[in-house]
Amino acid sequence: MGVGKARVDGRWRITLPAGARGNLKPGDEVVVEEHGDVIVIRKAMDPLKVFHEVVLRVEDRELALKDASEAKHIYGALKE
Repeated sequence: MGVGKARVDGRWRITLPAGARGNLKPGDEVVVEEHGDVIVIRKAMDPLKVFHEVVLRVEDRELALKDASEAKHIYGALKE
């Protein structure tokens, strides 16, 4: 799905078209990925913010704050 075009300037910069900015704000960090001919620019996630969101969803807060190696014995873990 295209939302506009951008031109690379002499210093390898682009300006994101307004329709592609989504919830980005000046100063936000983005991740640039290359997949063949496709370049994907996405907002970088803040791991600490994601962690706090996950912790808030866990019913047993004490267990959520325990060491991961201890918790894996309670819930079980799979090797990848």
